[in-house]
Amino acid sequence: MRLVVERPGMFTTIQDGGRWGFARWGVPVSGPMDRWSARLANRLVGNPDASAVLELTLVGPRLRVERECAVAITGAEFDVHVGTRAVRSPWSGCVSAGSTIAFGARHTGARAYVSVGGSFAVPSVLGSRSTEVRAPFAGMAGRALRAGDEIPLGESPSLARVVDGDGFRAWWDAASRGAHRTLRVMATEPATAAFETLCATPFVVSTRSDRMGCRLEGTASWGAIPGSLPSAPTTLGAVQLPPGGSPILLMADHPTTGGYVQIAVLCRADRQIAGQLAPGDRIQFVPVSRDEARSAHLARERALTALAPEVLE
Repeated sequence: MRLVVERPGMFTTIQDGGRWGFARWGVPVSGPMDRWSARLANRLVGNPDASAVLELTLVGPRLRVERECAVAITGAEFDVHVGTRAVRSPWSGCVSAGSTIAFGARHTGARAYVSVGGSFAVPSVLGSRSTEVRAPFAGMAGRALRAGDEIPLGESPSLARVVDGDGFRAWWDAASRGAHRTLRVMATEPATAAFETLCATPFVVSTRSDRMGCRLEGTASWGAIPGSLPSAPTTLGAVQLPPGGSPILLMADHPTTGGYVQIAVLCRADRQIAGQLAPGDRIQFVPVSRDEARSAHLARERALTALAPEVLE
């Protein structure tokens, strides 16, 4: 049985837990921009956290399922028509065979995640089904979805474990409380004047942002910025400062090395917020200690488990 793409949306790709262990050869990890929401979507339909999901960006698709299945939609808030029923994501429930899932207006956030019980049975490359369009790797021939694509579905583990209605929204609101556009960062060692400038300046997400990184526009006065440096390892959430003075927050498809100075790294708990940034969003960085960052991450993990316990392989 398959999921049929009737309308692809702006940029809809297949993502899973990521392509780990290949950075030494320059291969990005990829995976969801908002990994927390993708994991939640999988748990709600009985899939393990790293199972493949659809990641849609800004404008959602219209999909048709060919068998009855459990479906969850998390992340950004969209109006959605599931068959004849009008809902607003986040949502999960059982969808009957032949029904369509059509995304309408977007209200908050940039990316939503669609999981199906049994996940998507597409080929993996280097141990992952995550789409990386520059390689191109995995997903649907390494590209975003197109109208007419047919995605094979895996065997569903169960139709029973779904959450719907007011209770779901109450849990979601509690878990997402505080997820505004303030991003907590730690300074690289040693801390520099550039880090202080970063935390003192409001920024706007540029239209040139993508899955590699969020390019940030602001009016900061940086002083002398080092030019191109010898390449050094990079990580998800690192903040690079190019000579032009517009910081880049590295995201899921970031290069594995880079020649720009790295002045900060994003708190792991706030990767969910960063993954939901859209062009034009305003953000502010605030400094945190390592202990504060660790506590924030543990709190975010507890919130996820309160919504839906982890599904073991």
